[in-house]
Amino acid sequence: MTRRLAASILLAALSLIGLLVYIVACTSQQGTVGDAVVHNERARVLSVDDEELTAEVRILEPLDDVIGGWGTFAEGEEGQASFSGSLGDELPEVGTDVVLGWIGSPDEKSSFPIGVYNWETTVDFCASLDEAHKVRLTASMLTFMNQTADDLVADFADTPDLALEARADGDDLVLVFTGGQLEDYRADIEDSLDDYVTSLRESDEVASLKIADDHTGMTIVIAPALLDKPVLTGKAFMGIPGMCITLQALDGITDWRFDVTVIDAGTDEEIGHATLPEGSLTIG
Repeated sequence: MTRRLAASILLAALSLIGLLVYIVACTSQQGTVGDAVVHNERARVLSVDDEELTAEVRILEPLDDVIGGWGTFAEGEEGQASFSGSLGDELPEVGTDVVLGWIGSPDEKSSFPIGVYNWETTVDFCASLDEAHKVRLTASMLTFMNQTADDLVADFADTPDLALEARADGDDLVLVFTGGQLEDYRADIEDSLDDYVTSLRESDEVASLKIADDHTGMTIVIAPALLDKPVLTGKAFMGIPGMCITLQALDGITDWRFDVTVIDAGTDEEIGHATLPEGSLTIG
């Protein structure tokens, strides 16, 4: 009798787990199964109680370009998430950006505490939907731009919705974007590049400026007086190459190069040429 009872309880437990897995799998694809809906809450973990299997969290903005049946919390709300109903007892680390899943009816409002059945880091969640795009800015790129991976990680932390993740990998910087974030970041770099190019072309010291379509080089025709203007010189020989190699990185290029050709507007002679990063530019 005891064995039969234990077996029945075990079968019931397994059936319940199977049902939950079925619901999770189906709702991840379609959003609903019968009256059940998967609600996802993107949140930052503020503190963790390992004994109670709970965490204090702050709700973050949903990712507009990622399908996922988001919940109804407002960005910035704070409260408790309970992980006692999740599959496993591993809790997220403090400071982690996570997606918390709970199951409810289609019109059910989110409310604290959140009864979490499953959680993933936001990077893993987006990767499961093929919506995580990794970009590597190599140490040589950062050195040219006079940046460090740690400094840029801190900058991205100040604006968390620019990317899903920014982390140092040795001296490299690894960024992870959703498709929409990657498009927005690329557009920002391209807009800045266009502003620099326009500013230089409008100056009296630049006769012409051409950027290669694949962002691997530029040819600039200048009056020598340009070299006496630090702002314009910085835009031409640091800013433009820096933005171009960033765009190369966004295209997946890590073995980067950038050719710089400088021509004297008065004599039409080449007065400087370098292939970065191996070469150095001397004008004269």
